[in-house]
Amino acid sequence: MQKSVVFIIGIGRSGSTLLDLMLGSHPRAFSLGEISKLPEFVRKGKKLCAREDSTFWEEQFTEAERQYLARGMSGHRLHRLIPLKVERVVRGWLNNDEILNPYTQLFKKIDCDVLVDSSKYSSWLTRRLEAREFQQQWLRPYLIHTVRDGRAVINSYLRIYPEKGIEVLSQQWLDELEKKRQIYEPFPSDRKMTVHYEDLASDPQGTLRGICDLVGLDFRPDMVEYWKHEHHHVVGSRGTNAMIAKYRGQEAKQQVQEIHGNYYDQMNFEIKLDLRWQKELSPENLATFERIVGDRNRPFAWPLTPESTP
Repeated sequence: MQKSVVFIIGIGRSGSTLLDLMLGSHPRAFSLGEISKLPEFVRKGKKLCAREDSTFWEEQFTEAERQYLARGMSGHRLHRLIPLKVERVVRGWLNNDEILNPYTQLFKKIDCDVLVDSSKYSSWLTRRLEAREFQQQWLRPYLIHTVRDGRAVINSYLRIYPEKGIEVLSQQWLDELEKKRQIYEPFPSDRKMTVHYEDLASDPQGTLRGICDLVGLDFRPDMVEYWKHEHHHVVGSRGTNAMIAKYRGQEAKQQVQEIHGNYYDQMNFEIKLDLRWQKELSPENLATFERIVGDRNRPFAWPLTPESTP
């Protein structure tokens, strides 16, 4: 099959890491996680894998190769006197733009047919798709837009950034929703799909089967149990990663425990629909959210469960 890159975009806290790791559990796919962070991590000399016990990036890529990848992904000038847009065109003319085609470089080192990138940022995706590796159809891009009930997203962010407050977070949710819409709508219909987090968590096999059909992978039921598979993704949701650590007999990072308490410790190895917002989001915050977003959340709204109804 033609080498492909699956880009997962969406507002944070909408299941992008969960989907990334499930797809990356296919033997012919590889989860990159939020690889947009790679340039920063390389510059700071930080470990590239979210898993503490993984040495994949150090073993597969030399220091020079990691620096090369970081430069090509950074979006900054490669030559200090030449604007990157100009250099990109010139390098294309000279057939010397290998550095600006990072996924092609990754495929040379990673034995798979599909790379999964859950970086999410609109600006990142726009820059990546401008590269010749996609413009010349060397690689085939797919776009998965993960969405979730905005009330759940806001509640999750309030848990992490309580100082921002409901009004700021609600407006940010609206702004991000519009950015993603502008990218998603013009994308070719045969290479994109919207995935609701609630559907993925409620029916992971059925949802994954549809995505695999789109991308050209044969669905395998064990993809759902992502924690059982080897992953070397750069960054992703701490909560989702906590399940991998738990399966490996490791403790969840302190930040996970501080934010989520014993939520993940009490979970069995399963995909669980997280509806904590229905009990945690105060009536005042709910009213503020609905006042700010109006009917924009209607396509994503998940019904209240009986036990959460006053």
